[in-house]
Amino acid sequence: MMAAFRDGLRRAADRTVGMMGRRRYFQILLGTRYRWYLRPLQLGLMACCLGLCVAIVWSIGQTALGYQDVWRMSAELEQVLQQDQQLMAEAAQEGIDLSERALQQLPAEVALANRLLEKRLFSWTAFLAGLEQAIPPRLALTSVRLESGGFLVHLTGSAASLEDLTAFTIGLQDHPKFKDPVLAQHRVGTSGLVEFDVTVRYRREGA
Repeated sequence: MMAAFRDGLRRAADRTVGMMGRRRYFQILLGTRYRWYLRPLQLGLMACCLGLCVAIVWSIGQTALGYQDVWRMSAELEQVLQQDQQLMAEAAQEGIDLSERALQQLPAEVALANRLLEKRLFSWTAFLAGLEQAIPPRLALTSVRLESGGFLVHLTGSAASLEDLTAFTIGLQDHPKFKDPVLAQHRVGTSGLVEFDVTVRYRREGA
């Protein structure tokens, strides 16, 4: 009995040594094990990677569009510069000064031309004729001053009484050539006459 048991142990030991000699081991693959609690983390990482890829593609597209805008504006600026140079050359041929100093003086020259044109178009004859029709007998004007191209008139003078001054303002209001008379001030002078300042708007022909 003991001899048979020893023979069995010897044969088992020999098989074990033989298997170790041939390097056959048990292999445990932990990667094939399913872990359900890691699934949300995997999905989150995949979503983050996908969002990052989309953001990179969108940034590249925006950069390309920005470069296109820059190139387009550069081309337009180059075209404007060429037109400016052509205009300067044509102006030089015509004897027109388009320098910076001349352009700075241009607004003053335009304003002067407008004033001269307004004076040329203003009819003193029609203005004085209309004003004479609105002046009552016992009132005299000492000065007439025009402003705003002849649309605003400042009148100073003296009247025999306040009734005459009132009749004068009413006459201006009723006259077709004048409107909105305003009595700025009035006072009784040393001579007993009522001195006054009146502002009225003049309706010019064609205005």
